[in-house]
Amino acid sequence: MATVSKYWKLVKLESSGQRKISEIASAKSFFQSVFPEWATRTDISDVEIQQKLTQWYREPETLPHPNLNSINAQLCLLCYISWQIEQVCLNLEAKYRDEYGVSCSDLLPLVLDEAGEINRKNTAYQSLARQILESFDPQQSSLATWTNRRVKFHPELNAFLLERGIYMISNWAILNDTRPKQLERILSEVYQLTSLEVQRSSHILSSYHSVYRCQRLQQRQTGFKRRCQPPTSEQYEQMADFLKTQLNLSISAKIVDQKLEEIATQLRDYRIYVRGGKFPIKPRELDEKIDQLIDIEFTEKDDYQEEFLDQYRQQFMACLDATILQVTEQRCKQFKRKSLEKSEQFLKALSLFHCRGDSMGEIAKKLGLKAQYQVTRLLNLKEFRADVRQQLLIQLRDRILEFAKNYTDTQRLKNLDKKVEEALDEQINQIIQEAESESHNSQDNYTKSLFSQRLCKQLDCQFNC
Repeated sequence: MATVSKYWKLVKLESSGQRKISEIASAKSFFQSVFPEWATRTDISDVEIQQKLTQWYREPETLPHPNLNSINAQLCLLCYISWQIEQVCLNLEAKYRDEYGVSCSDLLPLVLDEAGEINRKNTAYQSLARQILESFDPQQSSLATWTNRRVKFHPELNAFLLERGIYMISNWAILNDTRPKQLERILSEVYQLTSLEVQRSSHILSSYHSVYRCQRLQQRQTGFKRRCQPPTSEQYEQMADFLKTQLNLSISAKIVDQKLEEIATQLRDYRIYVRGGKFPIKPRELDEKIDQLIDIEFTEKDDYQEEFLDQYRQQFMACLDATILQVTEQRCKQFKRKSLEKSEQFLKALSLFHCRGDSMGEIAKKLGLKAQYQVTRLLNLKEFRADVRQQLLIQLRDRILEFAKNYTDTQRLKNLDKKVEEALDEQINQIIQEAESESHNSQDNYTKSLFSQRLCKQLDCQFNC
């Protein structure tokens, strides 16, 4: 069921990036004349309406009256598609906002590009909405389902999500198209697992292929085209049986389930990385070092403690500088894969915002961009700060672990004390929160946070900004 006005009201973006709803008078008049029974109702059934509109748009000779224009049937469908595109973006925001910071306003400029023009100028460009309509088959799916599918597979939207570590393919589809040999190479070369761990994972993937993938291929041969669903309990039991009878491995169905999820996550992270996204930093050595962090008890407390604190302050600033530089270089490298101009715009925008205190609107004008939201998306400061925070915590832990050995004996370096980690975390959070607060406050009487001061130093020294 749908609201009838969605067939003559178009969701679009203004040049400023603001969402706007435009009523198309000719589409409204057309709809009310061909569907008088629906014109005053709030809820309607879409299937029949969309089939008729599609037919009239593609076969004008079938219109119920010769004075009607098939272009208006097209506009009605484009209006409906615009609402569905927005809904997909809202759903993605709800799913990924908390963990990845994705918002609908980030996504709409990538996919909502239909202007709803009645008399279009000659152009080879087709909006996504028009591409969706041209490829739509009302006999195969509903327009809402088809729009959802096309939006989620849109290249620019997927590239945007990949940069944030989101790969919208199910675990089961990933496992289906990964060969055991590919998995072995990834686990050994990228994750540096032992040969025994690699072999075990490869065998589990083989059991998945022999049961789940085999049965799915049989289903597809009969015309079944449903998306990959999680394996059933019976299928997990069959995989466990395959491992035992064919490979002499005794693994319970529950463990098979857990291991497949783990393998899929490893493959997903790898695919995100090779497609230009971020690779999660979870080296095995980090966990081992964290377990060795201790509460340092100084043998000659006053002198050693003061010396230790001096060392700590130096290391903190050194690590902050290093991580800011590292994250900035990583971001530039990602932009350069697309274009050198994007990388240069990013550095200039970073300098204008943090070092000169310019607003996003002022930066947009200086970079020749049309709207403020383009600068916001270019900088993506929330993710930038989060990356610095993560890298800084890791580097600082390593440095403290190393120079703490000079102030205590190895016997005292044996028990994990969460206070050390909490203290580091607290100080780093304070630095990041200051930077975040700075980005939200007015640029009048501008005072740089420590984060901005060190960032500007790196931009000046390393990038000549």
